Amino acid sequence: MKTSVKNRRSNRVPGSHRLLFTIINSSGAEIMKEIVTAVELSQYGARVRGYRTVSADAQGLLTQLSSGRQAPIRVAWQRRADADPNFLDTGVELLSGFDFWGVAFTDPAVQPAPSSEPAKKAARPQELLEELQKLLPSANHQAQVLESIWCGLIEQLEARRVIAREDLVSALRGLVAEGAKNAQKKG
Repeated sequence: MKTSVKNRRSNRVPGSHRLLFTIINSSGAEIMKEIVTAVELSQYGARVRGYRTVSADAQGLLTQLSSGRQAPIRVAWQRRADADPNFLDTGVELLSGFDFWGVAFTDPAVQPAPSSEPAKKAARPQELLEELQKLLPSANHQAQVLESIWCGLIEQLEARRVIAREDLVSALRGLVAEGAKNAQKKG
């Protein structure tokens, strides 16, 4: 995560995740715990900002405070933060192969090959719902799948800071009120 390295395995993106940074000794005992902020993310690690000094090659866990998701890490480096010398920036390497951040990263070395096929037209939401109705055997299953899709969509929009939950609730209440007015006019 040092700025001098040019050949990275994945792109870096700004982040603001609150994390529990835990260092564990060789016998598995916790030797340090601190709540830190991830200021920069990559598919393979992060630059986190905190107060506590740690040794390079120390190992431990990062835990996302928002979701409870955990990943084993290795400390790659540590230095004073450029933005505030009261803090330390620590480069950590994720030791697991799963998508810890929930962010799509692109590989800077791999560029997608141009497709010779014409691009498919994106399905409209109504078409997707009609296909779901055909695939799912009962209204109960349909409701469960739609609820899962809805919750996943909201989480993705919030994570990407497209919309805040309060704004969405307000907009939905407005749509419901508008629908009720239209129903009264017709009835």
